Amino acid sequence: MNLKRLTDYLRRNGMSDTGYAVRQHMADRKTDRDYNKRAREMRPAEEELSRQRSQRFAYEPLISILVPTYRPDDSFFREMLRSVKAQTYGNYELLLGNGGGISENTNAALEEASGDYIALLDQDDLIEPDALFWAVEEINKGARLVYTDEDKYDGKKDRYIRAFHKPDFDMELLLSNNYVCHFLVVERELVLEAGGLRSEYDGAQDHDLILRCADRLERSEIAHIDRVLYHWRIHGGSTAGDPSTKDYAHAAGKRAIEDYLKSKDKLCFVTETEHRGFYRVEYYTERTDSFMYVMWLGEGIRPKEPGNEARMAAYLEANPDVGAIGGRVTDSMGRIISSGYLRDEDGEPVPLYQGMNYHLSGEFHMASLRREVEIVSNQCVMIRESLSGCVDSDSGRMCKKIKEKGYRIIIDPRMIFIK
Repeated sequence: MNLKRLTDYLRRNGMSDTGYAVRQHMADRKTDRDYNKRAREMRPAEEELSRQRSQRFAYEPLISILVPTYRPDDSFFREMLRSVKAQTYGNYELLLGNGGGISENTNAALEEASGDYIALLDQDDLIEPDALFWAVEEINKGARLVYTDEDKYDGKKDRYIRAFHKPDFDMELLLSNNYVCHFLVVERELVLEAGGLRSEYDGAQDHDLILRCADRLERSEIAHIDRVLYHWRIHGGSTAGDPSTKDYAHAAGKRAIEDYLKSKDKLCFVTETEHRGFYRVEYYTERTDSFMYVMWLGEGIRPKEPGNEARMAAYLEANPDVGAIGGRVTDSMGRIISSGYLRDEDGEPVPLYQGMNYHLSGEFHMASLRREVEIVSNQCVMIRESLSGCVDSDSGRMCKKIKEKGYRIIIDPRMIFIK
């Protein structure tokens, strides 16, 4: 955390929260130490790249890579071009847009695009040589929107840091932050149907576009490639280096979420959290029938703050596709006991952030965001009264029953309960 970011955070959030932010930053730096070496080792060997160049897919779409430009640094721009030229998948075209704002420039390139799919690339960033190859593999499986993992590249020190291994698609997370971001490949007709990029959201134009595109898709049509294929360059003035340099972008992100939810007739308000570019949606309702929702709490578990249960009920009222919402349970020392579970590749439940101090936000602040999970604890959960028959002494069984009825399950880490 550089001095500018530290000062900005302190000004907005105060001394106590800043202390926890610094603690989180130190943990992130520790994670970064060995990543640069691993990032280089993970790159495919020339033998693998050669195999990719010779592979033929059943469907080989033309991909239009759109690059909005504005006074690009010559060195950075040439490096970006070289990364495109190195692609192992050859059926692509590169279009540059300039003369206006970022959305206007991207739309200008979009108008000239001939591709079945478009890919969005910033003028000073880099993609791995197999980025398009893996995207086309997912397209052949039926994906209409594809995104990849990413990291940041510090050219001055020639190092890769902050690898972001993203979760699979989760609309709940997307309403908190544009975690999808880079590298984005999406069906051209879908982008046109959604209305292209909108200049009133410049700075968060990708977030706005992804919300509108994802809303038109089935989850099976959205693919996440668990590979770091995009490098977001850090340099003076870039958002990657200092998020506070683009306050307008954060305001645009807030508007994008608000306007999307308004289009879905949701009663809510959106605020930026203590972390730049991260948001919190609070739902409200003109009337909530309390008997429609049941709160289950284990012995000795109590809400840290009044109003938690009312906010959870308002959330369920606003999101009829959610069957249960869990709160975060901590011990008296602030250590997390329960904050939801995901499943690993073997289908085993994996607890999220267990043992971590609840003040910490986790890598990329994911621990502080409302998200979809596989399981929430039956010791701290609000469910729809109509699903009371799903309640079980085993949390996994309970949540399986709820999901089998077609409902999502959500964890809200800001609904804190103490045991």
